[in-house]
Amino acid sequence: MHNKLSKFSEFANALYPHELDYLLCIQQFEQSDNLKILNLINYNSKNPRNILPYDITVDKRRYSYMKNWIETNLEAKNVDLFYDWLIGYEKKILTDLIQADEEKELLKKAITIEPTHYYFIRFYELMRYYRDFLLIRNRTDFYHSIEEYLKINQAHYEAMIKINTKLNCASEDIVGQYFDSHMESRQWEDFLTEVFFNPNFDGYTRYRAAVRLTYMYYNYREFAKLRIIYDELDRSFQAGVFYSRRILANYYANRAMMHSKLNELADAEKYAYLSIRHENSDYIFYLLNLCGVLLKSQKNKDALAIMQQSIPMLKKTANYYYRIGFAAFYIRTLTANKLYNDSADYADTFHNSYKKEISKNRWHLFYSNYFQALSYCENYSKILSLSRRYKLIEKEKQQVGDAKYLPVLLWYNTIADYMEGNISEEQLEQTIIRSCNLLIRNNYKINKINVLLNELSQFAPGPFRNIRKKTRQALTN
Repeated sequence: MHNKLSKFSEFANALYPHELDYLLCIQQFEQSDNLKILNLINYNSKNPRNILPYDITVDKRRYSYMKNWIETNLEAKNVDLFYDWLIGYEKKILTDLIQADEEKELLKKAITIEPTHYYFIRFYELMRYYRDFLLIRNRTDFYHSIEEYLKINQAHYEAMIKINTKLNCASEDIVGQYFDSHMESRQWEDFLTEVFFNPNFDGYTRYRAAVRLTYMYYNYREFAKLRIIYDELDRSFQAGVFYSRRILANYYANRAMMHSKLNELADAEKYAYLSIRHENSDYIFYLLNLCGVLLKSQKNKDALAIMQQSIPMLKKTANYYYRIGFAAFYIRTLTANKLYNDSADYADTFHNSYKKEISKNRWHLFYSNYFQALSYCENYSKILSLSRRYKLIEKEKQQVGDAKYLPVLLWYNTIADYMEGNISEEQLEQTIIRSCNLLIRNNYKINKINVLLNELSQFAPGPFRNIRKKTRQALTN
């Protein structure tokens, strides 16, 4: 019995809060033990630090029934499983392998799949393949039903194709802005918002719009607007719309980032831990997200333990964006735990191995943490050498002033110059205060500037007392 409940507990405690919200909405249990079990699963899912044991006096068949009931109802709503079904049937039709019972299932799906279904576009295309399959074989028995479905939904399908083509154009500008801060993507905001909030559109199209709005609002650091999008997604997930564990994990990770940027660290940590319950190709991203939240909350030992446990997983990815991100966060985590020499040594080793890749992927994140580690080791000459060799200050200046980077490398480089005796205290102050005044005035930037000034003040306490006094005056005017 104990083993049975251990397996059930493992299954139940891995469920997401939104999965439980949906299940509680649809349940119509007559058996009180079923609802009791579901309520306890719901409580445990939302209180992972205070998980309560499942009642061993309840008939074990209740637990088996509930496990099957949960899996059946979630699978029925899972858009990823539906996509697998689509791909399988498409292959069967195109390779002439579809069976009679499978054709009957297709007809039943045609009755239930409406234009608002997540994968309506792909299902419509599947129906076109099937119509051609029937037509070429003079199969009039099912042909007219399929043809009617296609005609009724043709206008909507064509409209969605146009919208998705437009979404592709929006993607180019939005993602392009991330790499080139001189580009703009604001022109897509109204279009993306209208698409996302339109309940008559298919889920795939609406969710694509939400992802692009997320990207755009991060570019502009407009997190209050992003919260509106995520609150709507929250309601949709509770109703079983857009559901798959993959999508929920991505949502939790992005929501964690949003709360972290807004300095709502308790919520950020909650969502970050939820995101790593599901392993997929973005798991490293979710992990780094969690690590960043823990460091911000000064839970440095927890962050280090997570990073060290995840090193074997990192070796499996060929994604340099994630690899370099991991290295940067690992350097920062070692530094936060006062393992300064380990931090600098790891940074040196990684840099020597991946110079070219770093220059193309997350170079600012990597060098910011590299310079911090070197500063703690008082290796200021190396900071100056790296800055000159890779023209990092010039590269950073191209981004500062937009909503993208703070002048972190410039400030570390200036401190290094001061500590090496190359510039005076007055020159140090002037450089940092001048660059502060050039930054965009918004609350997010001000908070980041204050955090960075606090961080840097320990390397040159005297000059930074005066710098902080003057920047406080400038930032509040």
